[in-house]
Amino acid sequence: MARNQFAVDHDACGVGFVTRLGHRGSHEIVERALEVLRRLAHRGGVDADGRSGDGAGLLTQIPDSFIRKQARRNGIDLPSVFGLGMVFLPAGNENAARAIIQSTALESGLRCLGRRSVSCDPDVVGPRARDTLPAIEQYFFAPESATDDFESLLFRVRKRVEQNAFPGTYVCSLSTRTVVYKGLLTPEQLPAFYPDLVDPEFVSSFAIFHQRYSTNTQPSWSLAQPFRFVAHNGEINTISANRRWLHAKEVVLRKEVGLCDAARLLEQRVSDSASFDSAFELYLRRGYGVSEAMLAMVPPAWENAHGMEPELRVFFEEHACRQEPWDGPAALIFTDGEVVGAKLDRNGLRPLRYILTSEGLLVAGSEAGIADLQGKRVVERQRLGPGEMLMANPATGVLLRPTDFLSKRKWAHQPARPSPVIVPAGDQPEHSSKEPKKMMATLGWTEDQFRLLFRPLVEEGQEAVWSMGDDAAPASLSNLRRPLWDYCKQRFAQVTNPPIDSLRESHVMSLRAHLGDIAVLPSPLLDSGQLKTLDRHFQSIAPIAFTFPASEGVGGAKSALERLREQAKTAVSENKSLVLLTDRKIDAEHPALPALLAVAAVWKSLVQAGGCEIPLIIETGQVIDTHHVALLIAAGASAVLPYLALEQASSLAHGGARRYRVAIEKGLRKDCRTRCGTVR
Repeated sequence: MARNQFAVDHDACGVGFVTRLGHRGSHEIVERALEVLRRLAHRGGVDADGRSGDGAGLLTQIPDSFIRKQARRNGIDLPSVFGLGMVFLPAGNENAARAIIQSTALESGLRCLGRRSVSCDPDVVGPRARDTLPAIEQYFFAPESATDDFESLLFRVRKRVEQNAFPGTYVCSLSTRTVVYKGLLTPEQLPAFYPDLVDPEFVSSFAIFHQRYSTNTQPSWSLAQPFRFVAHNGEINTISANRRWLHAKEVVLRKEVGLCDAARLLEQRVSDSASFDSAFELYLRRGYGVSEAMLAMVPPAWENAHGMEPELRVFFEEHACRQEPWDGPAALIFTDGEVVGAKLDRNGLRPLRYILTSEGLLVAGSEAGIADLQGKRVVERQRLGPGEMLMANPATGVLLRPTDFLSKRKWAHQPARPSPVIVPAGDQPEHSSKEPKKMMATLGWTEDQFRLLFRPLVEEGQEAVWSMGDDAAPASLSNLRRPLWDYCKQRFAQVTNPPIDSLRESHVMSLRAHLGDIAVLPSPLLDSGQLKTLDRHFQSIAPIAFTFPASEGVGGAKSALERLREQAKTAVSENKSLVLLTDRKIDAEHPALPALLAVAAVWKSLVQAGGCEIPLIIETGQVIDTHHVALLIAAGASAVLPYLALEQASSLAHGGARRYRVAIEKGLRKDCRTRCGTVR
């Protein structure tokens, strides 16, 4: 194959870190990081002007002597402990933005000791970058009174600044430990644009570097990486579900980290990497260690892992019921200002290699050969595999390799409660429907759906095979009345990643559904036997029927919908442990609301009332195929009991209910492999 066929291979961001074990810090670390970044330039994107990069930057420890020297030049005398903020201000509105930052800090218990204009050379950037160039300043803060957790105070101040800030204001970093230098730059431009980085007094014990290749968002100064704690190569394909779950838990999390009700946990209109960084920070502010936070958010494929230490398995089980995975493909570099590490998600589809020399120099990055190690003796050369993590503490010289995280060690935040009960699926559904054909018609089944969609699930144990394309009019444009299901479509990931093979790579996939910390289901598809078991384990269940009087027409349906919302809020106030939606009570005088509409209404009411952790189960005869189950889960259901489908499957063929379950679960895995969603 010709050499030039590889010349255009720059398909992903370049990311990594440089550190030296057992050393306090040096300018060499920063120099090496800049050199490595230049060697990864081919992995980044460049604007059509040929000079504006998609973004490049460094995250380092605060170079104490250098910063104090620069502060003195600006007439600022820094105390022994201070907070340093790196801020982008909107060009032309700098004064208004400065006033908001300083007033917000004062109201929050911080003294703004002063500010410094960061030395920059705008002549090195491209036209697009120059057009959007912000004013770049560093702010110095000290607490008004003694505090045991200055970092958390700075976090709360930054959140208030984000809430009140003049449009265009962006806080790159605000910490007592770290500082971020980044921008709409190429690796070559970074040290030329920021002369601070080439000053010999700019020292650090580690440096995280990132060269961006933008995929899901337009390049901008604020979206360049690294962010405050994380640099990321890849995509978070579960980002829609991750953001929605975090939004659902906002009420509880705000109180836990000391934020006001108006504060946003996630920044608006940002990339998936920026959202991940914000979520990771929340774990740190809640008292988690760096490794625990990363493993909770990006767990390996632990469900089928043999030989795992019991303590680590307990840790994963504890967090599986409260934290959905942020699944990639993702290569993540992270720090809390003291330790630095690298992590791959459970799929391992992004490269991360590391090399260690006899002098303790450790370089991790997206490619091999990025560091100049001439004259160095290499003692270890490895790559991270799926789900693996590497972590180093430069000050102590401790290096934790992937196998060290599987060994017996003390894991934080272990539960002081019994393990959840696992509720296995049964084979024989109850036959409780007296006139199944009438019920099927009442609940929206059609002859075509039964013949073309349902029968293959029962008889063949898999979804029907269809040709490409669909000549039916979209539901929103159709002249026919279409069920609510038809107005919703599957949402694919926004980037061109190869999907996970749900057959050959099933070991990294799981359909386990956690119902709080009380029960675990093998999949979100329930049967009547499982529901009876749950009834014994959940002490207080709130049953809610989503039927309405047919005589009241549309008005009755609207009233029923409002009743559902109120009953959901009541369930939260009465501390119910499970909410059960059901349409079993339908008859000639009482039709059912659309199941998807009922689930969405109840789930949103639970979230608004602060009850997002209450499991929501729907028992409905309206479900026919995988698409229906997936939509109910996406709308907020923890599990789905398709009682009429299971009854019909059992009566249609011997073992039909079992084959129906297998087909639906196979379909859910196929949906999960490429869609932005997470079964929880």
